[in-house]
Amino acid sequence: MMSRQLTFRRFASHYAPSKFLNEAAYKSNKQLGEQFMQQYETKVHHSEKITNTWKKLTYLVALPAILLTSIPVGKVELEHAHHRQHTRHLSDEEWPQQYDYQNIRSKPFFWGNGDQTLFWNTDVNRHVQKD
Repeated sequence: MMSRQLTFRRFASHYAPSKFLNEAAYKSNKQLGEQFMQQYETKVHHSEKITNTWKKLTYLVALPAILLTSIPVGKVELEHAHHRQHTRHLSDEEWPQQYDYQNIRSKPFFWGNGDQTLFWNTDVNRHVQKD
């Protein structure tokens, strides 16, 4: 029973205020509090205006610009897809020349046959080795 009382007394400082505190640690200042609230409201008002400005820029400038540039890019990509359909049937001998800087392998990949990258597409990618 005695050991419990010592334990409670030992940890009393963790949950009870010190007996040496006689006054509050912070003394309020009404003028500074009002000044802080005024500055805070000013910042909030400014932040709302800036947020609305960026929303308008996003919806009225950025999204139309993205849509207008995606149309010609989409047309070019469709042409590339049509061209890839014609090159799909080519054999390795007919495939366009590969240069020394293409498909450099210092060691084989540890998946698949060791030659194909992780995102290999047989319509676009070929690793033709001519000796």
